[in-house]
Amino acid sequence: MLTVTPARAAPPVPPAPARFRLRGKAHKTALWAHILTSAAWFGVAVMVAFCGLAAAFTDDPTLSHALYRTMETAPWLSIPVGLTAVATGVVLSLGTPFGLVRHWWVVAKIVIAALVVATDAFLVGRVAHHAALVGHGSSPLRDSTIAHVVVLGVATWLSVFKPRGRTPRGRRVLDARRSA
Repeated sequence: MLTVTPARAAPPVPPAPARFRLRGKAHKTALWAHILTSAAWFGVAVMVAFCGLAAAFTDDPTLSHALYRTMETAPWLSIPVGLTAVATGVVLSLGTPFGLVRHWWVVAKIVIAALVVATDAFLVGRVAHHAALVGHGSSPLRDSTIAHVVVLGVATWLSVFKPRGRTPRGRRVLDARRSA
């Protein structure tokens, strides 16, 4: 005679840890802050690029000097505004289903932000100071400031269109959710 042993019950599945979610007014406030600071950062980048181009093409040495001096101090505004845009973006990414590194468009925005802040911190102010001393700017100054406008425009495009494509981590999270 066969004896059947009772099957052991599967251990209970622990509940998923509570996740930080932005909803309602908190989400709208974080989104508002991110849009506002990102637009301000883009505006500062446009103004700095404009100053560089105007300084390069003016025949007035006093105006040129003043514009380069303005560019020299611009990182004191651009970096804090940029870091605030990054911080609000991190809050939004952690509080929404997009996640911090689940989608390639979010990763691209992180890389863009890091590059813009780094070039502001280590290149723009120093090269603009040199341009103010010698009376003319160099191509790294013009190129970097124009590049800031372009890449911050790309970051805005990424935010609006959110192109598909998950990172390996994003695929693992999605697979884990589907199998749960």
